[in-house]
Amino acid sequence: MSPSRRGLFQLAISLGLLLTLFWVFDAAAILAHLRGLDPRWLTAALILSVLQILLLAWRWRFTAQRLGIGMPYRQALREYYLGVFLNQLLPSGILGDVSRAWRHAHASSRTREAIHAVVLERVLVQVMMVIVGAASLLAIPALWPAQAGGFVWTLLALPVGGWLLLRGLPALRRVLRAFRADLLRAFLPLRVLWIQGLTSALVVAGNLLLFLLTARAVGSETPLLVLLPLITPVLLAMMLPISIAGWGVREGAAGLLWAVSGLGAEEGVAIAVAYGLLFFLTALPGMLPLLRRPAQSPHPAGAALRGAGRDRTACPAPARSGDTADAVPDPTYPPEPASPSLARNRATTEPRSDGSDPGPRPPKIGKR
Repeated sequence: MSPSRRGLFQLAISLGLLLTLFWVFDAAAILAHLRGLDPRWLTAALILSVLQILLLAWRWRFTAQRLGIGMPYRQALREYYLGVFLNQLLPSGILGDVSRAWRHAHASSRTREAIHAVVLERVLVQVMMVIVGAASLLAIPALWPAQAGGFVWTLLALPVGGWLLLRGLPALRRVLRAFRADLLRAFLPLRVLWIQGLTSALVVAGNLLLFLLTARAVGSETPLLVLLPLITPVLLAMMLPISIAGWGVREGAAGLLWAVSGLGAEEGVAIAVAYGLLFFLTALPGMLPLLRRPAQSPHPAGAALRGAGRDRTACPAPARSGDTADAVPDPTYPPEPASPSLARNRATTEPRSDGSDPGPRPPKIGKR
């Protein structure tokens, strides 16, 4: 399937799921939750989301530096905002990260390290999210009968499937060997591992807190201990590459989990919609790099010609004195006379500085 068709297919999934949810559940109740957004909780959520992007940009820059490719923090923040913005618009939800890796590779001429820096910056957070999501599913009593058998089979199938995949794909083993070297550089020694682990935990905690603030902004009064286990499965569902920025899938997972927990599906769908809108607002500064026009630098040859022979030290005000230091020198003019006799001949015919012709000069007769 071509990328354009895949994008249209994912857009159709997002729109179809959203329309289905608003048709199955009470659309008026969902819209009532959204109209009653509390601006105080919403402002706190926006501030937290900005701080989270600041931290994510710092983690990416730190990981890239561990791999030997640095960048200014301002550039890292600009590129990270651009990646988040593209993830909100493009299919699969990872093309913004692909763009970030490609642009960094183009700027640094270190393709492998630039790609690995983006992957390693994301992988630890995703692993923590999966662990927290599994623990959250176990903490939802309504899902215990349905998930017990599937959880056991998943624990058995994952290591076996991974072993078969590595054994059957030599190219993948080579890639993982190269990836292993960068993995050790990015996370070791122990001090670096602590920094990576702490910042990743802060990012995961920020995701959970951001969803909680959004729930309070919608008007949810669900107790914290009941609401907290429902958040991570919803966030993991929106990462599935089958929709545009998780739209539709996130709302469907929230409606299902809220309904199973007896909290009201309309409230869950409204919180998920508000969370998506909040994240889109946070990503809007990422379109500024797309609006900026690159500075047009002069042609190298032209710059060299304009700078050739320029000397401002002899004349402080060239505009008033007729100085021609900016003029391109005539390459046909010989730089120095070849002999003293040629210099004397040139001296007899060289024009004066005022432009008048002195005429021929009589040769000097020396004493014998």
